[in-house]
Parts: sequence; C-alpha cells; structure tokens
Amino acid sequence: MSIKAIEALNIYFALFSVSHLPKDWTRIATDIKSGNKVSIQFFKQGSLVTELVPFLVYNVHQAFKYHYNSLKGFEQELLIALYGKRNFQEALSNVGVSACGNAVVLLLSETVEELEKAIKVLKNKVSEAGSNIEPFENNEDLFTSFWRLLFTRLGFRTMGMNYHQILEFVKERIAISYL
Repeated sequence: MSIKAIEALNIYFALFSVSHLPKDWTRIATDIKSGNKVSIQFFKQGSLVTELVPFLVYNVHQAFKYHYNSLKGFEQELLIALYGKRNFQEALSNVGVSACGNAVVLLLSETVEELEKAIKVLKNKVSEAGSNIEPFENNEDLFTSFWRLLFTRLGFRTMGMNYHQILEFVKERIAISYL
C-alpha cells in the first residue's frame, strides 16, 4: 500500500486504478466516507499523475481556507480545480468518471489510520462489485495524450509538448483558475 504525504498540509493520500468502475460507485464512495474522516474523488483515467496530487490538493485546500472556493464540497472542488475552469458540469464531463469506465481514485485523510481503513473498504467494495482495483502507477504517455486531446478541444496548441510541459500547463491552469 503506497500512502504518500502532503507535508505542508499534514494530509495523506493514496491513489488507485479501477477498471470497469462499478455502476454503484457513488454508493461505494458513501460507504467509504461513512464513519471515516476521509475525502474521496474519482477521476478519468489519464487525467492525473501522482506528482500532480500535492499541487492540486494544496490549491483546493487554500481555496477553502481563504474562502475563494466555488463549490461547498472539497471533493467536487478537486474536479473543477483539475479541469482548470469553474464550471462543474464541464469538469465532470471532462475529468470526472462514469460507471463502467476506468478510473483513478484519490483518497485523502489527515491520519494514516483513517486512510488505511478507507483503503480497506474501497478495495473490498470494488472487488465485491466485480471490478479490478490496483495500486496506481503513473503513465506519462496516457497523461500526456489525455491532456493534449483535451487542450486541443479547448483551443490550445500542445503538439510537440512533452510530459513535463503538459504537467506544468495543467498546474498553471489549476493555479490561475482561482484568479
């Protein structure tokens, strides 16, 4: 189990890949949060890499701390921040998930113990539903392809940009979405 820390916030996180997200994934998220002090969000496969998570979470955390968040829910704010625009429906359709698709699951908590409990529930519920869940592994090519296609649809030119340039472009969009 690979739990990572965002030391500046005293927050711990874990990422997982789920293939064939169960139809009742929203109930699974509710079950995971029930009795646990955790946040959970599901993202489209390819939209996230591990090194982006601390930057994303920090920006959303600051938005709530200083009251410039757009939405009331931390998890929902993660979607619009990653998308880089304050339109929840657009963010949901571009970086959010739908049942039966592949997903990246982000779990966050202020304690390792709570995160470990949530991970156990996640793994059990997803497996019981007949889906595959595995520790998340970065796929730079998939990330680059995902964002290159999305940016092209939004009117940005990204051809010739490598992984690190795309990553910095995504970070920039996260940061300026709150200006």
